[in-house]
Amino acid sequence: MLRGDEAHRVASVWRLRAGATLHVFDGAGSERRASIEQITRAEVTLRLHEAVEALAECRVPVTLACAFPRGQRGDWVVEKATELGAAQIVPLEAERAVLAPGDGRLERWRRIAVEAAEQCGRATLPVLGGALPEDACGFVADPAAALPLGEAAADAHDSPAAVLYVGPEGGWSDQERARFRADGARFVSLGLRTLRVETAAVAGLARLIEALEGGSPAS
Repeated sequence: MLRGDEAHRVASVWRLRAGATLHVFDGAGSERRASIEQITRAEVTLRLHEAVEALAECRVPVTLACAFPRGQRGDWVVEKATELGAAQIVPLEAERAVLAPGDGRLERWRRIAVEAAEQCGRATLPVLGGALPEDACGFVADPAAALPLGEAAADAHDSPAAVLYVGPEGGWSDQERARFRADGARFVSLGLRTLRVETAAVAGLARLIEALEGGSPAS
């Protein structure tokens, strides 16, 4: 049974009717074919059929740890990070961050992640918040760095996880830089231009996932 936003998308946005078939997923990697038995704007009753093979997730789980910008710019980061395949999205409490999201915003981001997963055919939702993975290779986006992210990621192919740190537009503090170095994280370049937070987050995540999946390193 689908209710609320999910029923609205099926009935009013996608305009499906009784007898139509679709794929449903549980957010944890399982996907099944289903058919609509009854449908109203408020509720959709489904009959579940056979399991289908879900799209593969990234071989090395990637966490985006980001000092989020306010408003729709932050929503856009969640949407695109979900589409790209982030395993986890963590709002970073940097010293110069402008946003400390509360429960209401996190719930909004969960809804955005669900819609993004539906759009891109992904059966696994990213974890929102929580502790960063242990034993992960850390990559710190920094306009002053000379090492290209794609080149640095070559060292992470056999790692259990990777984390991309994207700071606020005010930059990293000296204390934050020292902590990253003490933890063994590598400062990496995303290119010649100074990027806004949301651009750096999405461009960096795309390059890191491509490099870890065996694509050509990006500078």
